[in-house]
Amino acid sequence: NISTSPYGLKSMMECLSRATLLSQPEDIPDFLTKYMSGLINFRDSGHETDPKLLCFQYQEQWGKFVN
Repeated sequence: NISTSPYGLKSMMECLSRATLLSQPEDIPDFLTKYMSGLINFRDSGHETDPKLLCFQYQEQWGKFVN
């Protein structure tokens, strides 16, 4: 079974979808821009570099501020 998507893309889409559903933003493009900016800042601050783990670790941190 060969994947046709880049490594980590499915995990990123799962996390983006979950965050969007939990937040129910009025402006989805703006929300996604802010979420992805936060993810990039999280990565650049020395956290996990594996794309799958990075997305799930950021999702966990992000969820603490939403709930």
